Amino acid sequence: MKKIYLLSSLLLLSAAAISQTSEAGKATPLASKSFTKGVATERTFTCGDTAGWQNFTDFTPEFAAISGGAVIYGYTGGGYIYGNNVSTNVLRICGQGYQNLNLDPLSISGAVLWFAGQESDAGSSGTSKVVITAWDMAANKSYNTNGSGTFNSTVLNSPGPTGSAKASADLLFSAIDTLGFNYVPFATPANFLGDFALVMDVTPLAGGDTVGLVSDSQNDAQNLDYTWHKIGTKWYVTDQLFSNPGSPDFGSLGLDNDIAMWPVVCDPVSGVSEFYNGMKLTASPNPAVNSTVVEYSLEQNSKNVSLVVYDLTGRKLINNVFENQSAGTYKAELNTANLAPGNYLYQLNANGHRFTKMFVVSK
Repeated sequence: MKKIYLLSSLLLLSAAAISQTSEAGKATPLASKSFTKGVATERTFTCGDTAGWQNFTDFTPEFAAISGGAVIYGYTGGGYIYGNNVSTNVLRICGQGYQNLNLDPLSISGAVLWFAGQESDAGSSGTSKVVITAWDMAANKSYNTNGSGTFNSTVLNSPGPTGSAKASADLLFSAIDTLGFNYVPFATPANFLGDFALVMDVTPLAGGDTVGLVSDSQNDAQNLDYTWHKIGTKWYVTDQLFSNPGSPDFGSLGLDNDIAMWPVVCDPVSGVSEFYNGMKLTASPNPAVNSTVVEYSLEQNSKNVSLVVYDLTGRKLINNVFENQSAGTYKAELNTANLAPGNYLYQLNANGHRFTKMFVVSK
């Protein structure tokens, strides 16, 4: 289901003396949205752990780290900061970076996005879409303030996306849900050994279509500066773009927030270190031949515990019911001898929550 947000007015901020590239004074907080850290939707994620939202230990930044709230930022004159707008600098591509604190090898199976705005002035089209991509992130790949009072567009001095996109997925305008979260799976997961970033490109939207992502509040990023916009071929730290180059901002803290665009990650080496909805879950061997052992942990005493296996059509193939179990770690062997080669989902249910991952059967 989608909901169309009609904006009756925009709060016009006083204009500031800005450079040719700076967007200072253009960020317009339109409304706040509730956000509870650690609470996940019941959508099926291939690997379940969501950096920056569910998992704050292995990855930074943490969404809504200070305020615990979220904001819809419009662009003065029309559109959204994290989406498409009327900017003369053509701000159509934004990115959110993440530190992989333990430098564990991992894969990103998709992304979760939280949209707040969606309008269509021209009736849209069946092909109107946004494109989500995953990138490596490295030092000195974007432009950030140097505190001199002059907008920096000449010296690469801050982390940013690098190389080329390692995975891509389309999200049709007609499929965007502004009432909940949007899960966009990559056809092939992207593998990373270090820091990484997600990027949203709204250029393929049909004329008249406008979308906007939620962000956390001003200064929630605590100057980590892992949010960018791309202008031409250059990546700029969003905070610098929307801060006054001179006093009192000196290119910082005008926005300084994070985008509600979270990667869904798997760590094939050590596994994620946090519980997801009170559960941990892994299967070995994976790929399996005749059997695989699912090891799962419950963070607290749990009711209605079950372990279920589905094929990719949603047909239930195995259903192990354990009823009530105490907090702790358990193992369950799954007989896969009669399963055809292919991909399957195994799902742990406890206390009304679900944790779903994928395993492979290979003959």
